[in-house]
Amino acid sequence: MRRRVENLKPYTFESDFTAPKAGDPDQITLTAADLAALLADTRESTAALVRDETLSTEATRLEAVSAELRDALGAIVDLAAHIEKASIDEHDRKMALGNIRRIAATLIDGQGELFTKIELRSQVGNHSE
Repeated sequence: MRRRVENLKPYTFESDFTAPKAGDPDQITLTAADLAALLADTRESTAALVRDETLSTEATRLEAVSAELRDALGAIVDLAAHIEKASIDEHDRKMALGNIRRIAATLIDGQGELFTKIELRSQVGNHSE
């Protein structure tokens, strides 16, 4: 069975979208949500930069302290070698070498205290709370 088309009407096609109004090209429009997201991103980026700078400064300081400690321990080893070669009484030599070993042990054991002091200083210097 065929139907006969009796009446055709032309359909006008129109866009569902409207073009944005032409405005000032230097003006930026942000919604409150866009502005909040931009501020949050800025805060996060700034905090990361500050953290990185603080860690870099602390690493540089630790490298300097470690170098000084190595120099001090090297000087102690040199002193111990000189005392062993020196022409002094055996009792005095043993006493001096014992003192040197105690000083070296104190320096080596004290390295752990360096990190405790750094942690305490970091907690005291943290003003973000």
